Amino acid sequence: MQKKNLYNGLIALVACLVMGVGITMAVRHQKDDASIQHPDAQTVAKAVAQYAANQKAPQNAQAKKQKAIAPTKEIDLNISGTLKDTEGNPMADVIVSDGYTCVKTDSLGQYHFKRNRLARFIYYSVPADCQVPTHSESDHTAHFYLPVSANQKVYDFTLTRLPNGKEKKYKMIVIGDPQVTNAFSPYYTSPDDNPVKKSDVERFTTQTMKDIKQTIRNLPNGTPVYGLSMGDDVQYYGGYNEQLERQIREALGSSEMRLFSVIGNHDQDGKALYKRKWEESFGPTDYSFDRGDEHYVCINNCFFTKGKAYYSPGELHETQVRWLKQDLELTPKNKKVILCYHIPFTFGNAPFKNAKPVGIESEKGHYTSSRLSSLLALLEQFDGGYELFCGHTHFAINHEISYEGKQVMEHCHAAACGNIWQSNINICGTPNGYYVYTFDGTRLSDCYYKGTFWDASKQMTIFRAQTDFNGESYAEDWALPKEKNVLITNVFNADSRWKIYAIEDGKEYPMHRISSKGQDAFATGYHHKYSQSVSFRFVSKQNGYLIMNHLYYYEPKNPEAHITIKAIDPYGHTYTSSSSETISEPFANFAHYYRSELNTSKREENTNKQDEQRIL
Repeated sequence: MQKKNLYNGLIALVACLVMGVGITMAVRHQKDDASIQHPDAQTVAKAVAQYAANQKAPQNAQAKKQKAIAPTKEIDLNISGTLKDTEGNPMADVIVSDGYTCVKTDSLGQYHFKRNRLARFIYYSVPADCQVPTHSESDHTAHFYLPVSANQKVYDFTLTRLPNGKEKKYKMIVIGDPQVTNAFSPYYTSPDDNPVKKSDVERFTTQTMKDIKQTIRNLPNGTPVYGLSMGDDVQYYGGYNEQLERQIREALGSSEMRLFSVIGNHDQDGKALYKRKWEESFGPTDYSFDRGDEHYVCINNCFFTKGKAYYSPGELHETQVRWLKQDLELTPKNKKVILCYHIPFTFGNAPFKNAKPVGIESEKGHYTSSRLSSLLALLEQFDGGYELFCGHTHFAINHEISYEGKQVMEHCHAAACGNIWQSNINICGTPNGYYVYTFDGTRLSDCYYKGTFWDASKQMTIFRAQTDFNGESYAEDWALPKEKNVLITNVFNADSRWKIYAIEDGKEYPMHRISSKGQDAFATGYHHKYSQSVSFRFVSKQNGYLIMNHLYYYEPKNPEAHITIKAIDPYGHTYTSSSSETISEPFANFAHYYRSELNTSKREENTNKQDEQRIL
């Protein structure tokens, strides 16, 4: 009988081991890049021998061992809840997620799923016919989530329906890289070259947000307007500041537009603490929402790895791809999808191991994301099409590539901070600013670049190729004639769809487009003198990342002729400038200070002097 019991015990042990292997495989299957190890024959033999030895041990010893093992407390990961409107009516067909699993609410507005142990939030995709909830009455950044609590299993949400239902037409203001720091970057408010101390948050608030508020005021009454920050809301340059993310969030939320944000590489820098501070301020990093007929998906594509700060082009973990597939499977296919992220997917010069070369000779050294093919396959199933939105570069580019037989365009937005608040320009010469998009149904019906404190009609700057900007010139950079008064036009938001003409003696001549790796002579020359906080390499031709594709040149028939430049965008707008507006030096102009700020400071100075005189 004893031998029989021992034999049965051995069989039971082997069965347990097999079952354990199965459970281990199931659990580890859920983890990215997990290596599943199966017990070998030697391991099994040892376990069997140990079991046999235990059977022969005194019963009291076995009892003591069992008594010493504390019972394991299982965490209940089952999540449920209900979504209702303010009248108590159920909200059906709303996507709810924890960042790993996506489900839809049923006809009663109810949902349930098993939460991932790593999840930090339970949240929903804001429906197109509902208001975007915000952090407060004064902070209009989106707040559509609840933090996970270990003891909480039910997460209910109340949504406010839009009075007139889904908006057919609306504005979306897109802000690239606010990137405020703790440092005081040198900033010049007048031509005297005397720097002033002005914090990045102050500049973003009194310049970028001030201008955005004016743009919103200029819209027709009742125009729906929303906002997107493309990440790098902060950078902990100058030291860590636990309040910085909150400060920029409140600044971003200070206008009427309800604003969402993606997370950037500098919001994380590979540090769990930094990422957590962003999440505490903005919520989940992978989420979606609807406006009009567009389904926006925001996702963290800053792929950090040992030995590198992050990969460029952007990458995604396998868990993120699974989440994205779920979200898009639950989204009606008649919508347009706007995929929003920080680092470009279509170019970059620090590739992941499976990234592919871009395949453009003038962009040699650049690669596309290893995920681009699968992403496009997911996006192409939508009847309304898709758009790719990113930031990161501190230069503007509508990047166009031919990829696997498809024509792909990625909108890479210039930075609100320019060269990280050292000037008023990006490294491609585009002024600090933001973009104003118009969506009408599933159609992107309009878009223009709005330079901070610039008139909306101002969409270009003009230079002479031979002009020396602190040792830099367009003629030298792009092998152009030096003695023929060649005109260079920087059209900030241009791409191959634009038509750019030079008008000389009443005749129109197409301008030639420059599209290659390189630099902007004006921006580089300016920062020869003023690049102090950030390495000059960032703006110069030593930056192998910078791609210039919105420069155009024209060689006049008469070098002394007055030339008019006409630019026609894809939306039917015509913008003009002329050779009389040529910028001849980089300091006493928009790159150095804002004239409006200078005029304001002069008025304040004169007022103070008058007050002092009256007192005397």
